[in-house]
Amino acid sequence: MKKINALLDMLKDRLFSSTYQLQRVVILTAIALVLVVISFGSYYYYDRYYRPQPKIAVASLSQAEQAVRDNPDDPDKRLELAGTYMTNGRFDEAISQAFIVKQVYPDNIGADFVLGISYANTGKPTDAIEPLTKFVESRKDEDMPGLDKQLQAAAYYLGDSYLQLGKPQEAVSPLEMAVMWSRTDADAMYKLGLAYSGAHEYEKAADMFHAATTFVPDFLEAYQGLEASYTALNRPELALYARGMMAYSTKDYEAARDLLLESAKAEPNFAPTFAGLGRTYESLNDLPNAKVSYETALKIDVNNYTASNGLQRVEAMMKK
Repeated sequence: MKKINALLDMLKDRLFSSTYQLQRVVILTAIALVLVVISFGSYYYYDRYYRPQPKIAVASLSQAEQAVRDNPDDPDKRLELAGTYMTNGRFDEAISQAFIVKQVYPDNIGADFVLGISYANTGKPTDAIEPLTKFVESRKDEDMPGLDKQLQAAAYYLGDSYLQLGKPQEAVSPLEMAVMWSRTDADAMYKLGLAYSGAHEYEKAADMFHAATTFVPDFLEAYQGLEASYTALNRPELALYARGMMAYSTKDYEAARDLLLESAKAEPNFAPTFAGLGRTYESLNDLPNAKVSYETALKIDVNNYTASNGLQRVEAMMKK
């Protein structure tokens, strides 16, 4: 239990990091240990940066394989092995084991989960949709879906699979659920922004891209989505903001400053522009201008998270 708690604590610490590498599976080390309970009892995804420690991964996989050799007719053991294969990125083997479980228990949602996540991570979005839909439908009405990391993962991958198939309108609903259930998941917000954009709901798309950058301030692809959304909305002054933050994300801080200042001149009442200027000046080690920029953002929007945190940080540095 101590090892499990340690792993979960490590994964929790990494939950707030995000980049464009959106290949997340499930926090499978923990999930693999409880798949049996999920299937036949009371019943996070692999954090995109998380991989099991080699010794732990090898030991876990070896134990799961041995358990199946000892009890080849036990579907619980096969499901645990399927989850362990999934943890280790051995998706084809995970699919094979999950299929064996489905032959015995066709309605087993634990096997559906493994199949859906594994298909999604092997470039087979068409195959992923049915098992992921079954899993989401079976669990979405539970009392506290926000605590169900498997459900969040399934909804995310279901929406992403629809996006890969060029069906953004179908992607909206599962991604809305994923965002609702995990309000700090920048990747899910970004994907939902893509879905809204594909459905020509550009205001909603812009809101989602902004939300994603709240947690990942250098999320280049989200700013690219913002630029496209503001261009579609005929808001060139805000498209300038997005371009400025794109430059910020690539560490071209002088270009970012110039673009953001141009945007601020054209639209002086848009708090994110001044929050972005604060970050940019901070990166240029121009703390006085960073402080003024953050303060300006807060005068426009007292609840601007980036500006309030940035102002505290800059004031602390200026006191040193």
